[in-house]
Amino acid sequence: MSSTNNVGIILPDKIYKNMSNMTPDVRCMLNLFEKAAKHNNIRLCYLTLNRIRPDKRTVEAFIMVGNEFVFKEVVRPKVIYSRIIDYSPICQAHIKSLLESGITVFNRPNYDVEKYTIHQLLEINNLLKKHLPYTLPLTLQSLKLMMNKYNSLILKPNYGEKGMGAMKLDRSGKYWSLSYKLSGELDVRHEYFINSFPSILLSRIKERKYIIQETIPLATYMGSPFDMRVSVQKNIEGNFTVTGIMCKVAKQNDFLTNGAQGSSTYLIKKILPETNIITSPSKLRKNIFSISLGIAHYLDHQFPHLADLGFDIGVTKDGVPYFIECNFISDYLGGIIANGKLLAEEWSSVFTTPIDYAKYLLDKMD
Repeated sequence: MSSTNNVGIILPDKIYKNMSNMTPDVRCMLNLFEKAAKHNNIRLCYLTLNRIRPDKRTVEAFIMVGNEFVFKEVVRPKVIYSRIIDYSPICQAHIKSLLESGITVFNRPNYDVEKYTIHQLLEINNLLKKHLPYTLPLTLQSLKLMMNKYNSLILKPNYGEKGMGAMKLDRSGKYWSLSYKLSGELDVRHEYFINSFPSILLSRIKERKYIIQETIPLATYMGSPFDMRVSVQKNIEGNFTVTGIMCKVAKQNDFLTNGAQGSSTYLIKKILPETNIITSPSKLRKNIFSISLGIAHYLDHQFPHLADLGFDIGVTKDGVPYFIECNFISDYLGGIIANGKLLAEEWSSVFTTPIDYAKYLLDKMD
């Protein structure tokens, strides 16, 4: 295979450092990458950002030889797929130097991924705005304002993932209930109050930035709320397409749908007959595709080189979609792969489509 067909994949340090002793789930993911690479007649080179130098024509990387990943020096790839989130000045300066040397880096981590920043960008668009929950930066003043306006609120860190630190407020008569979890616990705790805010709430918003949102009345499956991780990626033709929809169902008596918080993942077609959604499956699919592709195209004009996005989308029982948050890498290993196997074959495209897009970029260089 010609060295001009090399495509780089920048891996997170945790995965890269364990390439010789990777978990079965990571092995499954890399096998899917390799399957797409073989189909497109390209060779994948797994590396870290700091190993790529604009003034050097070779790079040390892991490549698949037979069924094993071997560390060796190869010709530096012209196209690189970034699977890291890092918008530090050092990272940005390094990527800029690579771009100036003629290397194409897509899905590059050059954006501020704070939740409120993305919300503000989408709020400018009148078509997208109606699919956003009302949201404010969390202060004691905005907290009181929102409690006067809504009966249920979600409080979550402005920057964070996996649902860690999220809280929920619900009004019941003159009382409010605060639902939350302690670090490392999966069980929900509750505190009730009238006027004085619980100390856990005050300490958390003092330690880090939070946002506060109206609670979306999520559709339910077997009585538990669920939302969807919608994978939107650029394909072999360079166009955004929806490559996967994963329903994340909260465990019983929980308000969080994150996999790390104990939720379960299902195909939408498997659970739809037992949800409380009253709209037709075809209309629901159309609504989800429309809002997801609309957001992807809009963000694509804000940030250069986006190609691999995962949106958390909630729907009401009437099938109305709401944007919850954006993930700048679409896959969801904990929900898609278990014990080294895909939970559903149709989710394989979440991993293969970015490799197809890399082929598209390579062909454009010829």
